[in-house]
Order: sequence, then structure tokens, then C-alpha cells
Amino acid sequence: MCGIAAFFDPDGRSPEPEWLDAATASLRHRGPDDAGTHIEPGIGLAFRRLSIVDLATGHQPLANEDGTVWIVYNGEVYNHVELRRELESRGHRYRTRSDTETIVHAYEEWGEACVGRLRGMFAFAIWDRPRRRLFVARDRLGIKPLYFARAGRAFVCASEIKALFAFPGVPRAVRMPGVVEHLTLRYVASPGTLFDGIEKLRPGHHLTVDAAGLAQKRYWQVESWEPKHDLDEARALEELGERLTESVRLRLMSDVPLGALLSGGVDSSLIVAVMSRCLGRPVQTFSVGFDAPGPYSELSFARMVARHCQTEHREIVVGVSDLVRELPRLAWHHDEPLSEPAAIPTYLVSRLARETVTVVLTGEGGDELFAGYPKYAVEPLARRLASLPAPLRALVLDHGVDRLPFGFRKLQVVARSARFGDEAERLASWFAGFAGDERDRLLAPPLAAHAAAASAAAAFAVALAETRARRPLDRMLDADLRLWLPDDLLTKMDKMSMAASVEARVPLLDHPLVEWAAGLPDRFKVRGLDGKVLLKRLARRWLPRAVVDRPKVGFTVPLSPWFRGPLRELLADTLLAPACLGRGYYRPEVLRAYVDDHLAGRRDRARELWTLLTLELWHRTFIDPTTLVPPAAPSTTATAGNNPGAGP
Repeated sequence: MCGIAAFFDPDGRSPEPEWLDAATASLRHRGPDDAGTHIEPGIGLAFRRLSIVDLATGHQPLANEDGTVWIVYNGEVYNHVELRRELESRGHRYRTRSDTETIVHAYEEWGEACVGRLRGMFAFAIWDRPRRRLFVARDRLGIKPLYFARAGRAFVCASEIKALFAFPGVPRAVRMPGVVEHLTLRYVASPGTLFDGIEKLRPGHHLTVDAAGLAQKRYWQVESWEPKHDLDEARALEELGERLTESVRLRLMSDVPLGALLSGGVDSSLIVAVMSRCLGRPVQTFSVGFDAPGPYSELSFARMVARHCQTEHREIVVGVSDLVRELPRLAWHHDEPLSEPAAIPTYLVSRLARETVTVVLTGEGGDELFAGYPKYAVEPLARRLASLPAPLRALVLDHGVDRLPFGFRKLQVVARSARFGDEAERLASWFAGFAGDERDRLLAPPLAAHAAAASAAAAFAVALAETRARRPLDRMLDADLRLWLPDDLLTKMDKMSMAASVEARVPLLDHPLVEWAAGLPDRFKVRGLDGKVLLKRLARRWLPRAVVDRPKVGFTVPLSPWFRGPLRELLADTLLAPACLGRGYYRPEVLRAYVDDHLAGRRDRARELWTLLTLELWHRTFIDPTTLVPPAAPSTTATAGNNPGAGP
């Protein structure tokens, strides 16, 4: 919806207006429709608006009736109408129709506990003048981002990291343990970032900062893992349909056109099917495919869903030239390395959607709620292999699976995870870039010195220690809900959709649905090698079976063939250049060997090489230049492969 920034100085120093102006300028893509600031002694609030609800009176920063409570807010609160009725019955008076004002009155009424009453996605900062404190909160699942840092004695926060650099005293410096963690996990787990001194507010947390200091508090986590629901399959199916329909219906709240990103997978297709049932008009759907041979494009399935649901369908085809052209720009938008290659097609399809809509619904969260990734089904096998005596385990893994040909990437990932008997290390390795010995061989001594402080397992060990889940599958799901989902997938969707000035909403992450799904028995999620059992059963009711009953492809960018073909020169020229090798991060001979492995077809290292490539591009965007300048704006044409005439 928007971009926000806030400055608080406990000594009463006010920010310079140009600092707030610079912060909002860096966030203009998040809110091209309006801007505003509020400054008084000790506080500055800045805002960029993407107008979606209450177009006429939704300006921010917004205050209560007497100007003692001010807010800047990014997101949507879907139950704000119900909350408004309750708050008005308690004497609160509204001047707008916006959900923003509901948060202000909810804070007046319930204080910090107001966040527990909000249903939606949000990140906001509230200035409480009587108490001389700033109250900052982020939604339960981490759909909307919020970063913070110190600028001297002042506290600053913003929707994106780049906005923090508008405030003097916030350095652009590398946090070396974060580099190690990123190389391992392909993201930096909350609360850390790759920047020294800059943190993410963790999902489900709020903080207060005043003259006494800063205090953070968790206000939500999934606690409903036990006892499991006593439901037969028929009742579970009915309840899932009811809950998902309610979640989608709530997210149709908008005063501007909305549509859906349709990948052709089960999750996004199911969202489109529910939207079609809720709306009295055709849904606008937008899909992206890849100009590459092999099983990389799901456009045929997206078209099948579009025909079945009678949507107004448009699509785009992404080629290697699009990736090369957009990489520098999107490195700037993402703030941290583009760990997910799918970020680039996500941006391009969001830009296509922006031509006709401002809001899109997406399918993020289905895999993490209902165990859709293959790793959930094969983790028991990896766990058994990990328990084998070391000599036998080495025989099977080191001398067996590791020597398989180029095309056995997935089996090699299973084998890599099975090397770790420790639960946290094994779970961390499933989506990892470099794990275990491979990472240790790569790191040069200056970076290896930080490896102990950035153990791949550390974030997972914390998540597993905090979780209320006790069953192996539940513990795996909860760790992904806390780490992989907010720090990787949701970050990608937020940054790439907002780069195109599009708001993305995620119905599968409605927190009542998340809590209900946690209480489902394992049999409704995984049976044998089949995942998302209950969700797929619902999908078969509302979608063609051919869309549901097919192997999971995922939103996979064809990096493996592109790195061996048209991206070969870019890969080598970037990773083996003096600038990259001169950072002292890697052992040059090992890095060259990893590049050669892939180029020669000995082993598929596309994931690892993308991790290295985007990390180097991040350095060149944020660390090397003395001045941080956004790349030039793209042309108005979505992409060379745009196919706006594709119908259902």
C-alpha cells in the first residue's frame, strides 16, 4: 500500500525536513500517489501513498482528534469496519473512512494490545506525544517489512533499508556474519540484515522506544499445533473451503481495480477460483512464463485455469535478455541480494498487472501451511539416513549420490541434508546455497573467521527452541513460517510488487487460517510422497484435475541452462573478476572450480552460483559506490515478450 519512515530522538532534536524528503523520495515506487511529513520536537514521520482505500481522505501522517497520537502506516486491516463500529460505540469519532484511522483509535483504546485486534498485513509507527514514545509494529506473518537502526542517539525505521540511509549516522557497511549466513541460507534471518547496525523487526513483534531505551516484544506466534483437530476428511474439507473463501472475500476490499497473479500452480489457481466465486465479474489474471526449453513454464496450466474460471487473462514471456536488463535495477529495489531468481519475473508480471490494476492477490503460503514442498515428504528418509553409522552414511552419500550425473540435483539435495544428524542443521540445509563442507571449502580465512557467529543452524535452532510444535513435520513447518517465508518469499513478493507500485495480498496467510491449519493432523498434509493433501482435494472441487494432479514444478527460472549458455559470460566476468575475488571472501581456486563444475555439466550448481552472483551485484549497488543512486526507470513497455492479447 505505502512506504513509511520515522525518526525519534529522545533528546528532543527534530529531523531536518530534507532528511524526511530524501527518505520518501527513495520510497516513491511504494507510493506514487501522495506524500506527507509531520515534524515536531524529537519526532519526524514520513509517508508515500499508493491509494487503494478511501481515496479522498486517506492522507498520512494522520492524527487523532487532538493531535496527540500520529501514525504512518503501510498495509491493509481487513476487519477495520467491524473495529470501527466497536470503537465508535466507545465514543471515538472518525473523520475518514480509512483503516489507518481505525489503528489510531484502537491504539488510544487498547494501547499496545491493539495489534492483537488487527486482521491483515501491516507495518506502522505511532507517535504517542503524551508518553513521548514511538510505538512500532509488524504483522504476524511478516507480510509487510519494517527495518530499523540507530542514527547517532536517534532511532529510525522505514519500509525499506535504502530509506534509512537518508538519515545522517546510518552507515552503509557490510555485516560480515550476515554474508556467511546469506551464502548458507540464501537470506539473512530476522532480526539480522546484511548491513551492519540495521535490523528487521521480526514478524509478530512490536517495539517501543523512548528516553528509557528500546524494548521489543513478541505479541503472536502459532500456538495451535496441539491438540490436533478431531475432524474427518469431509468436515475438514468443508471447513477449509469456508475459511479460504472468507479470507479471499476480505481481501477483495478495494476502491481501485484488483486482479490476481496466476502461476498455474495449485495455490494461485485456487485463489483465482475462489475470487471467481466471490466476484460478480471476471477476474483479471496475469501470468509469466519463460523463453527456454524444458519444464520451466507453467503458462499452459495458467491458461487452463483462466479458461475454466473465465478470467480476463494476460501473460508475459521472460527471456534471458529481460533478466540481464533488470538485474541492476532490482538489486536496488530488493535492498539485499535477490536470493530468489523468481524475483525478476515477479517484478515483470507485476508491472504488466499495473497497466490495469493496483492490487493483486497471490498464492504465497500454501506450501508452508499445508506441506507442499517435496522436502516435507522426504525429510523422514533424510532423518533415517542421518542416523546411520558414519562409515555407512559416507558410503551411501559421499561415494554414491554425490557422484551422480548433472541431472540428479534433487537427489543430491536430499543427500546433503541427510549428512546432518542435528535437527537445526538438517532443516537449514534443505533450501541452502552452500552447506557444510562445501561452504567451508569456499570461504577464505577473512570471511571464515565469521562463520562461527553465523552458523547456518543458529537461526533454525532459535526457531525450534521457540516453537510450541513437537511433531517433526510441525516443527519443520513452523521453522519455515518463521524464517523462509518472511525472510525470503514474502520479502521477494513485497519488494518486487511494490517496485511496480502494486499491492500484493496473500489470502492463505490470514492468521485465523494459519492457526487452524497448524492444528490439522499430518495425514491432511503429507501422505507418502504427496504433499498438500487437503488443499489439493479442495482444488479438485473447483479446478481442472489436470492442474492439480501433476508433478510440482514451482516458479523455477531456467538458470541452469542459461548459466551454461547465454549467461555464461556474465557469470564468469562477474564472479571471477578482480573486484569479486579482491573482497577476500572466497578461495579463488574453489570458486573457479564451482563455476567450472556447472559450465562443464559435471554438477548443477545454478542455485549456488545465483547466490554468489547476486551477492556480488549487491556489493556493487550498495557498498562500493560513494553515493547511492537508483538505476534509470524502465521503459513503459512491460517486456519484449509481453503478450497482452492472450485470452482465456
